[in-house]
Amino acid sequence: MLQSLKDWIARHATRKKCLLSRQLPIKTLVFLSLILIFLFWEFSSSLSSAYQRISTTPTPEHQGSQLLDPSSTFNSTENATDASQRPQITGPTAEIAGFWGQLADQLYAAEPKGDEIPSPDSLSRDVFDPNGATPKTDVDVLELTSKQFEALQQSHDDYVEGIRHLAPNLPFISHSRGVVITSKGSNFGIAVTAILMLRHIGSKLPIQLFLDSPGKLEWKVCKESLANLQVNCLNLDDFLRLPRFFSRKTPKLERFQFKPFSILFSSFQHVLFLDADAFPIRKPDNLFDVEPYLSRGLVTWPDFWLPTISPKFYEIARASKPNVTLESRCSESGVMLYDKARHADSLLLAIYYNFYGPKFYYKLHSQGAWGSGDKETFLQSAMVLNNSVWQVKKPPEMFTREGINFGSGIWQADPEQDWKLHGRPAQADHSASKKQHRERNPDNDVKITSTMFAHLNRVKIDTRHLSQLVEELLSKKDDDKVTRLWGPDANSVIKVAGYDLEKVIWEEVIKVNCGRSLLEECERIREYYEKVFGKG
Repeated sequence: MLQSLKDWIARHATRKKCLLSRQLPIKTLVFLSLILIFLFWEFSSSLSSAYQRISTTPTPEHQGSQLLDPSSTFNSTENATDASQRPQITGPTAEIAGFWGQLADQLYAAEPKGDEIPSPDSLSRDVFDPNGATPKTDVDVLELTSKQFEALQQSHDDYVEGIRHLAPNLPFISHSRGVVITSKGSNFGIAVTAILMLRHIGSKLPIQLFLDSPGKLEWKVCKESLANLQVNCLNLDDFLRLPRFFSRKTPKLERFQFKPFSILFSSFQHVLFLDADAFPIRKPDNLFDVEPYLSRGLVTWPDFWLPTISPKFYEIARASKPNVTLESRCSESGVMLYDKARHADSLLLAIYYNFYGPKFYYKLHSQGAWGSGDKETFLQSAMVLNNSVWQVKKPPEMFTREGINFGSGIWQADPEQDWKLHGRPAQADHSASKKQHRERNPDNDVKITSTMFAHLNRVKIDTRHLSQLVEELLSKKDDDKVTRLWGPDANSVIKVAGYDLEKVIWEEVIKVNCGRSLLEECERIREYYEKVFGKG
């Protein structure tokens, strides 16, 4: 087209001078047309580079003696996948980019007016610990002015009304299912451990790993190693970036806010979401095909503590306040099952609570209790919209005694078994009969509800910093025994998992990092393994 215009101008430039004055307006129009064409071409190129699928990644230079070796076990024959079938490092499709632009408009338009909510004083553990000295089920310490309350309620109303039109258009691939993990760059090695465990237990679910500002090494591992494990690495910054012509600025999010956006931007309809430090200890693939997911479409897991949500939150959201008892628990969002078709509006509302979380909703949801952040936003968004949801009833358990690394981690129950125990239709007096049944059989819960997930929120195993962990564990104790990850409670971990979970984790990370490596760090890691588990 450009060449044709140039030829057209050249031909008409040879006309007689007497016609010049009559052709001047036409030439002016042509000149303006050229400018418009150039601007359109520049805009198209910019949009394409930001939102088209990316098929190549930068090749980093040698990083020195990094322990994570992409050329080791990941590329073995048993794990290898034909290059044409490997997941590619991609950016957002035009469809999701367009949807995000519309959602961003709604988010910014519904920004709460006025000052942010002042941070409340930290609550005493005795208040939100169900086993504390003075547990409370009606915490109400957050102070709001009438002006703040009205502004929050109005903006909440506006947003809920706005997403009613957006939610049905949420993009995803129908009937697709997979695992979504989000990780900042510093936790990349921890996420790799979770991925290794998923594949070790036999999960065939594809994985989408959303990374916050990944570096060259992360891209190298993604391209040359994780692709063999059916992992698609995605740069969250690419998805959040708004076009230059957009009237709003690209938001800058903090780590607690990444989670709902990774679920939003995932192409899966059925999502098993995992924190970077969480993974199943048994194959989870069938959880999408059984209760409670079949009937509810959203499954969350509990934390150790009582809910401390301000009653003002429910007034702002125009929702009924749930009945909170000493058996109630707040949410722990390290693991979730999410159907984006049935819960599109729940997800968009959870995004709103996180988008304005640091200034407003995190404080409304926690009131100074431990764990302020995204964890309540998923359950509460579904409840506010009267959508079906199942929060697992079986309380979480600590990996170890609290005196060992503050409990070391969290065990979470199998939702299918939890449903069989707590979710079956019953008679009107089912609550009383269940209570009596548990009193007659105090160990019944433990026997029926087996463990499904391990959330290592205290002792994190980072494949890129194993040598540091090993040096800590190789320190001798008074009895001259080498310390295991979970210390003297290692046997209780084996009992819950049904196998030596620690041994399996070390075997997986050693294969990846030291499969064919003679690095000094690897010799130290093998030395630790042999001292603890013997020569295999």
